[in-house]
This record gives sequence, C-alpha cells and structure tokens, in this order.
Amino acid sequence: MDGGTRYLTYTPWPGQFNNTRMCFETALVLAYLSRRTLVMPREYRREHEPEVDAGEFRPLHPAECFALETLRGIVDLVDRVEYDRRVDGGGGQVDLVVSPGEAVFCYPTIPVSGSPDAERLWDFAAGRRRVLEFTPEMEDCRTLNVESAMLEHFYSFVFFAEAGVEAECKRLIKSHVRFRAPIMSAAAGIAESLGNYCALHVRRNDFFKLYPEQDVPAHRLLGNVMMRIPTGARLYIATDETDRSFFDDLANHYDLCFLDDFKNVWNGDLPAGARACVEQMICALATTFVGTRLSTFSGYITRLRGYHGASDQGSYFTDGSPGSEMDDHGSPRYSWINWVASGYPLWGREFREGWEF
Repeated sequence: MDGGTRYLTYTPWPGQFNNTRMCFETALVLAYLSRRTLVMPREYRREHEPEVDAGEFRPLHPAECFALETLRGIVDLVDRVEYDRRVDGGGGQVDLVVSPGEAVFCYPTIPVSGSPDAERLWDFAAGRRRVLEFTPEMEDCRTLNVESAMLEHFYSFVFFAEAGVEAECKRLIKSHVRFRAPIMSAAAGIAESLGNYCALHVRRNDFFKLYPEQDVPAHRLLGNVMMRIPTGARLYIATDETDRSFFDDLANHYDLCFLDDFKNVWNGDLPAGARACVEQMICALATTFVGTRLSTFSGYITRLRGYHGASDQGSYFTDGSPGSEMDDHGSPRYSWINWVASGYPLWGREFREGWEF
C-alpha cells in the first residue's frame, strides 16, 4: 500500500462535456492548492464506451478532448482503479460537500473579520454566505473527497488572498487544460477557409426543457443577431438544430456556414466530443460571437476568446438580453455581481476574471 501520497477524489458533474469540464477544473485547482494527486472518477467514460451503462449516465472523460499529459509533474493524475490499489481503504478520508452557487473557498485561509481582504471577499461572494478553507482535518487526511458534484467556475469559487497564487491557478488552467492538437488543427483550418467571419451558437432541443424562455423564434433571433453582426457578413453557426430551414430568415441576410460545409477541410472522422470542441474553437476565432444564454458551451467560447486575445471579448446572447453591458452599470470589482443580482447563476456565463490575470 502506498503510504505517502495524498489524494483528492471528486464526483463528476453528471452532464455533458462543458459542465464536466467545469467540475474537473475546480477539482484540479483544489488538488494543486492542496498538493494532492487528483483521482479521475470511475464514472467517466471513454469515447468508445456507451453514454448510459446500467441505467446510469456516464460523462465523457476530459482526456478525450484535452491534452492532460502536460500536467505531468504539476498535478499528478491517477484513475480510480489505481487509487483503490494504492490506498486499499487506508489512511482516512474527509468529505467536502458543496452545493453549486452556495459557497466560496478561501485560500490560504478565511480573511480576518474587518480586514481589507474580508471586505474584498464579500464583494467576491456576491451573496454566497458559506465560507470554506482547508481545515487541519482536511490537511492531515490521506484523501480529501469532494463528495458533491460541483458546477462552479474555479476562479469564482476560490477566493485568493494572494494575487500571485491566483495567477498561478489561472495559468494552470489556461496552459494545461487545452484542446488536443487534432482539434486545434481542424478549427484553424476551417477558420482560415472562412476568412473574415462572425459566429453564432444556437442551442435548442433539450435545452428548452430546462429553460423554455430560450426557445427564441427565428424572426426574433434575426433581430437580436443584427444588433451585433452587420448584415451581409459571413456567419458560422454552431447548433444542435437539425432542421436547416429554421435559419432561413438568417440566410436572407447573412452568408451562413455550418461544420458540415467543411468536410473537405478537416477530418470528419473525429469523435462526437471532439467535433463539439472544434466548433467551440471556430467560434472563438471569429470576429464577433453571439451565444446562447445559460449555455456552458457558449460560456466557454467566451473564455477561449479571452485566452486567444479576440478584439471583441463581450458576452452577447441570442435572446437579446444584456450580457457584457450588465458589467458596465457600476458593478464593483467582480463582474459577476450584477449578473447574480439579476437572478442568473454564476455558471451561466464566463467572466473576464477567468482570462484576465
């Protein structure tokens, strides 16, 4: 039995890839801060394995789309089978249960009441009242287990007292949770073929079961897109809508393009998860991007645009409601304060704090 290594285990978010990515990033940062080996959950599946096994949904393993090999020597990763072999039930475990949007995790400790950092923390928290830190029990245990699945942006969940450590963690995610080379190559080839273009993500179908208000009619979609993208522009559309006639109104005003139009440019045999990531990168490289509100697929595109230095890094939505503009109405230091105050969940979009450091 391996007696020296300390581990962090976690429960993956039981959803599609961008929710899974968000949960993985937060666990990765907690493992980095606590100097623990990160255990990849057994619930993950590989691309060749079925989504549903014995009635249970299995989220896609992050390594299917991200080149996690670059983490070697920074944060060690092991699978659950190897962890079980090493630990064999010994060493003790402490469980951490955190509901999404409920808590803030302070590093290295919770600020002293009345201090400048304490005032900064409450701005950062934006109404969240549960404040956590690494307790002596957490520090000493063999395994720190994040028992509940987390749907959090790592940078809005962890409050850093030290700007240097905050920048380290943001660089960790930017530099080491990166799409695999075939994904980047395919997206770059299509972007080059498109030339000067804008991009749109239209999420439909099962999304409406959760957010019926996002069932935006085609004529309203056109009006909202025209607020951001000049008519006549080449417009790349990433969508799960299979009926192309839904976009007829847009086709009367824009030169529309879809992923299937570029099978001669890229390897169409990439697995389904990777194809979605190709579309995210195509959207990230566009001049202007309009996404679907509350879609984590759209949200991550915004962060990727920040990572890649897009000239327009605003958050714009197909429903026409405010996005970036909400950040400009006297919001304090953290751009999510007005967003949360308007009733939206933190995970519902990305924020400049994620890519500016």
